[in-house]
Parts: sequence; C-alpha cells; structure tokens
Amino acid sequence: MPDVVLVDDDDLYREVLSADLADRGFSISCFANGPSFLDALSNGLETKIALLDWALPEMSGFELLGALRERGVGLPVVFLTGHSLAERELQALDRGAVDFVDKARGTDVLAHRLQ
Repeated sequence: MPDVVLVDDDDLYREVLSADLADRGFSISCFANGPSFLDALSNGLETKIALLDWALPEMSGFELLGALRERGVGLPVVFLTGHSLAERELQALDRGAVDFVDKARGTDVLAHRLQ
C-alpha cells in the first residue's frame, strides 16, 4: 500500500515530486487524472493520503474530492496548487481537505506536512 497517491497532470512535476518524496521515505503511487485514480480505488487501491492538483483535466481536483466523498471515501486529501487563492483554499477545506499547499513551498514543507 503506498503512503501517498499523487494526482497531477504535469508529467515532469509528478516524476520529480514522487522521487523527492520517495527520497524522504514515502512510498508513492501516481496518476495523471482523477478518473484513473477513481478506477484504481474501485479496483482495490488503498493509500494513507491523497495529494491532488487543483487544476486537473477532465475533472478538477475539487471535483475529484467531491467524487471521493460521494463514494464514501474518507481518505485525507491535501491539495497542491500553483495558484494559491484564499477562496480556493477555503473551498477545499470546507469540502473536507486536510491541507492546501502551494507548489512553490517545495518538497521539504510538503513532506513535513505529510508526516
């Protein structure tokens, strides 16, 4: 079971962040979009926490969080974003996210929050 699932459509960012988190002792499973992550969950994937990019293709990270909650998945969710607007952060937290991290904060900050 991976510690963390990362859902982000940016291939390079996914590769770099997953490698950085793995270097810090996390096991990572990655997905490029929400539907593929939902399919994996339906097929038995388990994880401790999900990192969701706010801006995803097909369905936004916010919509993905809603789909998770509608399915009864209470998995802790942390949002990652390059556009850290207070309104988005409040929306995410109100919908049940446990944290909201600007990608510019770096892997050290993210890893500390995940621990």
